[in-house]
Amino acid sequence: MTAAQPFQIRTHPEFHDGRLGAALLVYLTAQAEYPTRAALTANGVLHVHLQTLRRGQRLNDMLLGYLARHLEIPQDDLEIVAGDESAGKVVCVYGLSPAELEARLHRWLHPEDAAAW
Repeated sequence: MTAAQPFQIRTHPEFHDGRLGAALLVYLTAQAEYPTRAALTANGVLHVHLQTLRRGQRLNDMLLGYLARHLEIPQDDLEIVAGDESAGKVVCVYGLSPAELEARLHRWLHPEDAAAW
Protein backbone atom coordinates (compact mmCIF):
# COMPACT_ATOMS: atom_id res chain seq x y z
CA MET A 1 0.00 0.00 0.00
CA THR A 2 1.41 3.40 -0.96
CA ALA A 3 1.15 6.57 1.13
CA ALA A 4 -1.49 9.06 0.09
CA GLN A 5 -0.21 12.02 -1.85
CA PRO A 6 -0.80 15.44 -0.26
CA PHE A 7 -3.53 17.53 -1.84
CA GLN A 8 -2.15 20.32 -3.98
CA ILE A 9 -4.02 23.29 -5.36
CA ARG A 10 -2.93 24.24 -8.82
CA THR A 11 -3.80 27.71 -9.96
CA HIS A 12 -4.46 28.98 -13.43
CA PRO A 13 -4.34 32.65 -14.43
CA GLU A 14 -7.92 32.56 -15.70
CA PHE A 15 -9.23 31.80 -12.19
CA HIS A 16 -8.34 35.22 -10.78
CA ASP A 17 -7.90 38.56 -12.46
CA GLY A 18 -5.40 39.81 -9.89
CA ARG A 19 -7.59 42.58 -8.50
CA LEU A 20 -7.32 42.99 -4.75
CA GLY A 21 -10.08 44.17 -2.51
CA ALA A 22 -12.32 43.45 0.44
CA ALA A 23 -15.48 41.41 0.87
CA LEU A 24 -18.68 43.00 2.15
CA LEU A 25 -21.60 40.91 3.39
CA VAL A 26 -24.89 42.55 2.41
CA TYR A 27 -28.47 41.67 3.26
CA LEU A 28 -30.80 43.37 0.78
CA THR A 29 -34.50 44.09 1.09
CA ALA A 30 -36.65 46.18 -1.21
CA GLN A 31 -40.14 47.60 -0.81
CA ALA A 32 -41.71 50.73 -2.21
CA GLU A 33 -43.39 51.66 1.08
CA TYR A 34 -40.23 52.23 3.14
CA PRO A 35 -37.38 54.71 2.55
CA THR A 36 -33.92 53.71 1.38
CA ARG A 37 -31.53 53.22 4.28
CA ALA A 38 -28.56 51.15 5.43
CA ALA A 39 -27.19 49.95 8.76
CA LEU A 40 -24.31 47.76 9.84
CA THR A 41 -25.43 44.94 12.10
CA ALA A 42 -23.47 43.73 15.14
CA ASN A 43 -22.19 40.72 13.18
CA GLY A 44 -20.75 42.87 10.37
CA VAL A 45 -23.50 42.50 7.77
CA LEU A 46 -24.56 45.65 5.94
CA HIS A 47 -28.38 45.61 5.85
CA VAL A 48 -29.57 47.71 2.92
CA HIS A 49 -33.19 48.55 2.24
CA LEU A 50 -33.95 50.11 -1.13
CA GLN A 51 -37.23 51.89 -1.81
CA THR A 52 -38.11 50.29 -5.13
CA LEU A 53 -40.22 47.70 -6.90
CA ARG A 54 -37.29 46.49 -8.99
CA ARG A 55 -36.29 42.84 -8.86
CA GLY A 56 -33.56 40.61 -10.26
CA GLN A 57 -30.56 42.11 -12.03
CA ARG A 58 -32.10 45.60 -12.03
CA LEU A 59 -32.27 45.46 -8.23
CA ASN A 60 -28.65 44.24 -8.02
CA ASP A 61 -27.54 47.09 -10.29
CA MET A 62 -29.41 49.56 -8.10
CA LEU A 63 -27.68 48.11 -5.02
CA LEU A 64 -24.23 48.45 -6.60
CA GLY A 65 -24.97 52.04 -7.61
CA TYR A 66 -26.14 52.85 -4.09
CA LEU A 67 -23.00 51.31 -2.54
CA ALA A 68 -20.69 53.00 -5.05
CA ARG A 69 -22.21 56.41 -4.36
CA HIS A 70 -21.87 56.09 -0.58
CA LEU A 71 -18.45 54.40 -0.59
CA GLU A 72 -17.24 57.01 -3.10
CA ILE A 73 -15.84 54.50 -5.59
CA PRO A 74 -16.66 53.67 -9.22
CA GLN A 75 -19.48 51.16 -9.63
CA ASP A 76 -17.11 49.05 -11.74
CA ASP A 77 -15.09 48.43 -8.54
CA LEU A 78 -18.01 46.48 -7.06
CA GLU A 79 -19.08 42.97 -7.94
CA ILE A 80 -21.65 40.62 -6.46
CA VAL A 81 -19.67 37.40 -6.19
CA ALA A 82 -22.28 35.34 -4.31
CA GLY A 83 -26.01 35.59 -3.74
CA ASP A 84 -26.92 37.15 -7.06
CA GLU A 85 -30.52 35.91 -6.75
CA SER A 86 -30.94 36.00 -2.96
CA ALA A 87 -31.24 38.61 -0.23
CA GLY A 88 -27.89 37.62 1.31
CA LYS A 89 -25.01 38.71 -0.92
CA VAL A 90 -21.23 38.86 -0.89
CA VAL A 91 -19.99 42.00 -2.62
CA CYS A 92 -16.34 42.32 -3.56
CA VAL A 93 -15.04 45.87 -3.22
CA TYR A 94 -12.00 46.08 -5.48
CA GLY A 95 -9.21 48.53 -4.77
CA LEU A 96 -9.94 48.99 -1.06
CA SER A 97 -8.30 47.17 1.81
CA PRO A 98 -10.58 45.80 4.52
CA ALA A 99 -9.42 48.63 6.82
CA GLU A 100 -10.23 51.30 4.21
CA LEU A 101 -13.64 49.71 3.56
CA GLU A 102 -14.36 49.75 7.28
CA ALA A 103 -13.36 53.42 7.51
CA ARG A 104 -15.57 54.39 4.56
CA LEU A 105 -18.53 52.46 5.97
CA HIS A 106 -18.05 54.23 9.29
CA ARG A 107 -17.87 57.69 7.66
CA TRP A 108 -21.03 56.91 5.67
CA LEU A 109 -23.09 55.36 8.47
CA HIS A 110 -21.76 57.48 11.36
CA PRO A 111 -20.97 60.92 9.90
CA GLU A 112 -21.20 62.57 13.31
CA ASP A 113 -17.85 61.08 14.37
CA ALA A 114 -16.20 60.64 10.96
CA ALA A 115 -13.31 62.93 11.96
CA ALA A 116 -12.08 60.21 14.33
CA TRP A 117 -11.56 57.90 11.37
